[in-house]
Amino acid sequence: MCMLCMSGCAAEKQEIIGREQIEVLKNESAAYESGRYFIENLDTGMLEQVFSFYYDEDDRQVYLCEGDLGGEYYAEFSNGVELFREENGTAANIGSTDETYAKYTRKDPHPYSTGQLFFYIKNYVGTSEQTADEDGNTVYIHRYDVEKLNKLLDDDVSAFYTYYAFDADGKFQYFCQHNESASATDANGNPVSYTYRITLGDVNGVSEIENPISLTKSE
Repeated sequence: MCMLCMSGCAAEKQEIIGREQIEVLKNESAAYESGRYFIENLDTGMLEQVFSFYYDEDDRQVYLCEGDLGGEYYAEFSNGVELFREENGTAANIGSTDETYAKYTRKDPHPYSTGQLFFYIKNYVGTSEQTADEDGNTVYIHRYDVEKLNKLLDDDVSAFYTYYAFDADGKFQYFCQHNESASATDANGNPVSYTYRITLGDVNGVSEIENPISLTKSE
């Protein structure tokens, strides 16, 4: 869980606490041969998305991204050449002439497979600190300069921070991201926010992915 014991010390302005471990993780994840990313919405407790991938003998990237999209099952599968997609109860084989068609290789991999899900832009971190969670993991908290971040991303967040958690042996445990809108509010007048957690599984251990998409659903 991303429940933190907020007893860490504030960082110096130029210092980014946990920078070395995080940058090692980013570099390592960019070189994974295969793996699975699990994305959980901590506000709802729902596992929203699972992304699995590996490279075949021709360096083509096989991947499956599936989960919940607006309350409906969503899936996208590629065998490195053919692309299949299911959304809103309809399944389809996406042709190469379709504007949404894409295929990936070792040289040009899917962004989800390269650690880009772990948000980290060192020049935009405003403050950082180190603390511990209830399981004794070391947690690095980065609070971003939202003024700079909004200009970069053309967004309107009023708060944006991330957690990176590592165990006593320095092994990565989870990543969390929280952001709040500066303009959108919910039914109670509170800023719309989103918090999710990403964990890793089967790193360099995936050698086969089945296509769950049945084209009979499109008939």
